[in-house]
Amino acid sequence: MLYLTKKSPRESDGRARLTGIFMLVSAAFIWGTSMVSQSGAMSSAGPFTFTAMRAAVGAVSLFIFYIFTGDGKQRKHSLRDFTPAVIKSGAVCGTVLFFSINLQQIGLVHASPGKASFITSLYIIFVPVIGVFLGRRTRNAVWVSAGISIIGFYLLNVTPGEGFGLTVWELLVLLCAVGFSFHILTVESFGAKINSALLSCVQFITVSLLSFCFVFVDIKVLGYTFPGLSVLRNIWFNLLYAGLFSCGIAFTLQIAGQKYLPASSAALILSLESVFAASSAWLFSPKNALGGLQLVGCALIFAAVCLSGLPLGSSASLKKRSFDP
Repeated sequence: MLYLTKKSPRESDGRARLTGIFMLVSAAFIWGTSMVSQSGAMSSAGPFTFTAMRAAVGAVSLFIFYIFTGDGKQRKHSLRDFTPAVIKSGAVCGTVLFFSINLQQIGLVHASPGKASFITSLYIIFVPVIGVFLGRRTRNAVWVSAGISIIGFYLLNVTPGEGFGLTVWELLVLLCAVGFSFHILTVESFGAKINSALLSCVQFITVSLLSFCFVFVDIKVLGYTFPGLSVLRNIWFNLLYAGLFSCGIAFTLQIAGQKYLPASSAALILSLESVFAASSAWLFSPKNALGGLQLVGCALIFAAVCLSGLPLGSSASLKKRSFDP
């Protein structure tokens, strides 16, 4: 199950760190392989429309999962678990995620996917920088790893000759990278004490409700048609895949995995999403085979994650964190 108990992290710091790494790598893998579904849906549904619907699918699936599972002690979960503290935490995480996801989706309407992927990856720098202002220490190895990763992302995603100028759409993607940085830090702050599936459920209820409020932007500003049955027929597979896997499972794994690792380390691991996205594009379409520079970029990113010192964190730092579900 995706929620944590009081016992497991304290049984073995090494086991706890490996558990967190596995969860975050799994989340990155799901996000990377779901890019095909997300981009395919954009031809029929607007950014806010698609985000609203896939977040709703994710929230419903997580609610069903949570209600029909227990805590391993013969206690069934119930609606009473949605306490004011849980709702507040989920609403904060969901609001930050709402801005991040939709800024990226709107940017992708006109920004090149490769360059947008590179710009989004900048959150691996933003997370430790923002952490400094919040009084959080980041090891030197993480800073060096982040720098190496940025070079790797450039080689993997940016086509030579595109240059470094930012269009309005690419600027939106840059803002989304800042948003994802705050989301990672927000999850670290609110996710330690709350059941991961429960927090993720409230988070996506918030994302869905806020996105539905802005569907008119898709129609009036971006030129999409009203999201009727014809749209649903075109994107139902994309919607279910992105809703169940990318939202329902991957973001819950992110919340669970961050219980074991600091935000700066989690950001580096989650950045593997771009490598998995490039690899899956190659597998599903041989014409997208990775070139020499792209392979070097992938190697640099993997090397950076290893260099960051995994497993990370000290026994003392782990014991200071709360792991109550």
